[in-house]
Amino acid sequence: MNYSWLQDYLARLDGKEARREYYERYYASWHEAARKLAEAVMESHAMIASVSAETQERQVQLTRSFFDSVARNLRGQAEENWAATRELTEQARRWQEAAHVLTRESANAYIDFLDSMVSYYKMDASAAESSDRK
Repeated sequence: MNYSWLQDYLARLDGKEARREYYERYYASWHEAARKLAEAVMESHAMIASVSAETQERQVQLTRSFFDSVARNLRGQAEENWAATRELTEQARRWQEAAHVLTRESANAYIDFLDSMVSYYKMDASAAESSDRK
């Protein structure tokens, strides 16, 4: 018959009191191992929570930095667009003034041309009448 070390030990123990002591020591070692495992698990959870909180804070800072950068870029582009719009408005106003001056000058030149034509025909008609009277 093949006995295990436990059976061999129990066979050597004297009475119930010795067996009780043996089981108390045996389970106490298991209890101590379980307590150490639970402490290690708790420490690892605490470390994970700490790392998680630090990671979350870094992500908040990164997100804030990203949106601040986007806001600065948009603000800069809006200011550049506003300046370009003002410049285009000024150029349109100057073009409108130039077009108005050109139109007025062209109309005046055309009126002067028509006046000169009318004057020429009046002088030619007057000269023809004078020569007919002579």
